[in-house]
Amino acid sequence: MPMREGRGVLVTGAASGIGLATATRLAEAGARVCGVDRDAAPPPPGGCAIVADLAQLEAVPGLVAEAEARVGPLDALVNVAGIWEPEPSLEISLGVLRHTLAVNLEAPMLLAASAGRGMSERGYGRIVSVSSVHARVSASEGLAYDTSKAGLEGATRTLGIELAPHGVLVNAVAPGFVHTQAGETDVLHTEPYRRTYVEEGRVPLRRSATPAEIAGCILWLAGPGNTYVTGQTVTIDGGLTSTF
Repeated sequence: MPMREGRGVLVTGAASGIGLATATRLAEAGARVCGVDRDAAPPPPGGCAIVADLAQLEAVPGLVAEAEARVGPLDALVNVAGIWEPEPSLEISLGVLRHTLAVNLEAPMLLAASAGRGMSERGYGRIVSVSSVHARVSASEGLAYDTSKAGLEGATRTLGIELAPHGVLVNAVAPGFVHTQAGETDVLHTEPYRRTYVEEGRVPLRRSATPAEIAGCILWLAGPGNTYVTGQTVTIDGGLTSTF
């Protein structure tokens, strides 16, 4: 089901990868999309672009008001922006911990609370956050990242419970390997990943996802076609976590 013409949507991390693919698909479906990213990028067709660093938490709640001033009341919020700063657990620095939690967990929570208030008053809304398979299956040097994604899925469940009576559905998607940057080498085609994940079939589909494949699921969860899914995390990993 297409988005109703003119629906306002805020997408973070919209300058590249999954965020760009999601903003593009939503705009093509008729939404007025406001893309937020720390890197300047052209606005989605018919929408707007805001340059903002989500690590600056004091400014995050104001992004919703700024977006609504430009594209109208938000019917959907899509939290895509995220960072990965690997460090050994025994050497974790306060800077990396705070930066990762701010961008990956605290900013999405603040945006959901801010956007969710207006959605609840209007009796309709969709909030979707991009988590990761790392919320449940961890990796070396990923203490801050894995913790942030596990927290994001917990926040999704809590928000889903609290906002459901107000017509607001809250979900997450958890990608595995995604080929996110144009021209970069797909991690599954490099050693040591290729042997384990491709040749030995740890990823049954034997390839990374494209950003468009993740965006397709987000588009449905964030749109009016989703009427009964809330508080859930949809895993999109080519079967990766089925092999653990």
